[in-house]
Amino acid sequence: MSQHALQVAIDEPPEHTHRFGDISFGGVRWDLSHLDSFTFKTDLGLGTDITVLVLFSCHCFTHSLRWDKRPQGLIPVREIYDDGKERRVLDAQRYELSRRFLREVVMTMPSRRIVVADDRQPNFVTVENVNTDGTTSLYAIFFEARKDKSRKHRMVLRIQSAYLLDDGLTKRQASARRIGFTTLLRATYLGKKIRP
Repeated sequence: MSQHALQVAIDEPPEHTHRFGDISFGGVRWDLSHLDSFTFKTDLGLGTDITVLVLFSCHCFTHSLRWDKRPQGLIPVREIYDDGKERRVLDAQRYELSRRFLREVVMTMPSRRIVVADDRQPNFVTVENVNTDGTTSLYAIFFEARKDKSRKHRMVLRIQSAYLLDDGLTKRQASARRIGFTTLLRATYLGKKIRP
């Protein structure tokens, strides 16, 4: 693991709704424990350590019904994931990539270049090259950060989605300013706008 990896103190499960239950896909049990929420502390130069709660969405192992190549009526019911808020399709590639890379990428955010993915939201993206054979496939992790309004000295980092970029970064994302993870967290905590 990188020397810039976060020092993580795993607390009690921070919120009961952020642990995914067992899922089976094609007769194979998916272990989603790598997507359990966790916290870490970080020094943002504000005089006290800030606790960051990391949450993962189901988009890390599912895709939209609209993105599925099959007509909705032909998608087997056993492949539908319904969390009570939305219905999505289980995605074996997203699951496998999340299992192999996602937590490691989150843990090494301090050493990564972060791009403003959408300045209207705002949300951010960091990209990992996941091939070992010399070819390039970009695994993009989209996330948002916000100050926790219910607890002092705490931020919430929500991993919104993570998947392979078939067409690479958009032109705007590729040319957007890169910022450091600590800079992003500090600006967000202080309520300062981060410009692309």
